[in-house]
Amino acid sequence: MLGSAAAHARAAAPFLPCFVAFHDYVGSLAAVAGRSMQPTFNTRASDGGADAAGAPRTVVALSKLSVRWNWHGRGDVVVLRSPSDPAELITKRLIALEGDWVQRRDGAREMTQVPRGHVWVEGDNARFSKDSNAFGAVPAGLIESQVVATLWPPAEAGRVARVEPPRKRVIEGRRPFIRDPRF
Repeated sequence: MLGSAAAHARAAAPFLPCFVAFHDYVGSLAAVAGRSMQPTFNTRASDGGADAAGAPRTVVALSKLSVRWNWHGRGDVVVLRSPSDPAELITKRLIALEGDWVQRRDGAREMTQVPRGHVWVEGDNARFSKDSNAFGAVPAGLIESQVVATLWPPAEAGRVARVEPPRKRVIEGRRPFIRDPRF
């Protein structure tokens, strides 16, 4: 029996670098727990966590290429390192990009401009989300992947939709007018 396991390990060893490269650069799977992204994820759980057996509520497919090639945009769901705890990965919706003006969810009248190299992220469930409204704009380099599809539970499987941020809260940044010296 042990010899059989060793034989399988030797047979699989050449494929390990391919698997690691795919996982690190192309895409992977992840479990999303918590209530901050309800109703997008964990719709059936009142606590948004795991079921009685400890199984995750929502399993998603992640694209790392979309981040590497800057294919993500306002309204996409992304996975990023928490700015308050770099060991923790959090799932949030991308609300504003660098240069955009955003109004906090608390109803404050003043607008905040997202600094260069930063983004504004929020959970879909404002009541249970610790996001940019609490810690401000985050460095765009903290984004690790984009959530592209829900795989589990099967009843909720499908592509994760881009949801545009509310126009009354987000004003897209404008590129400065560059005057052509020929005129």
